[in-house]
Amino acid sequence: MLNLLAAEKIKLLRSKKLWIVLGILLLLPILQAANSQLVVHYGEELVQSIDTVINGATGILMMEKNGLTVLLVICVFISFFIGDEFQNGTIRNALSLGRSRTHFYLSKLTASALLTLIGAIVLTTFGMISYSITFGFGEIAEINHYFSYAVKTFITLYLLILANVSIYVMLSFLTKNSGVSMVWSFVYTIGTGFGAPVFQQTEHFKQITYWFAEAFLFYSDFANPADIARYPEMMLVSFITIVLSSIIGILLFTRTDIK
Repeated sequence: MLNLLAAEKIKLLRSKKLWIVLGILLLLPILQAANSQLVVHYGEELVQSIDTVINGATGILMMEKNGLTVLLVICVFISFFIGDEFQNGTIRNALSLGRSRTHFYLSKLTASALLTLIGAIVLTTFGMISYSITFGFGEIAEINHYFSYAVKTFITLYLLILANVSIYVMLSFLTKNSGVSMVWSFVYTIGTGFGAPVFQQTEHFKQITYWFAEAFLFYSDFANPADIARYPEMMLVSFITIVLSSIIGILLFTRTDIK
């Protein structure tokens, strides 16, 4: 397993795709801060409940503000990261050396999780810096213990995104093709992100909405005490999604013929 992770590290560091992903996540908050400053310059007022990030303190919510963008960028990366192994036949090299398929799957999931963590740190850090320079650090209304809040919020948002990453990894192993994986990942992202609230229209099925991690990511206000109180529920849904998708992915991958 450690050898596989070491190999993944080398592949990632040599991959242009990795630096493109990190570049996008680095530039995104800088451009958004500049755009927000332009909006304010022309007389508009930034409102936290609408704009999500309005100063350095709310920069901790950059993952929420850019939730859909982050998911789409990561899912494209994972589709190529794993799909290329099948299409180029390099997966056979690792498996022919006696590497366990379970370990191979977990090494890809771990590498994807670490990339997502680094990307989340980059996005959040540059968001806080950019908005602090532009609008000052400020504060978040009704939040008295900021450091504790920031740590819990970052971990919760990261887990919500990681839950979707685990789905993307599963889909990539099932489809074994970058293009097909990308299509299904997009369908899953759009479908669960914007389709889950449909259940809110019925009394008996409204709770199903929050069986999907994306529903929390897209429709929760992470600066609202009522939604902050749901952090444990968000973490639980994320953990269940990660575990179930990983089990399904591993079981199906171990039974797949590698041509």
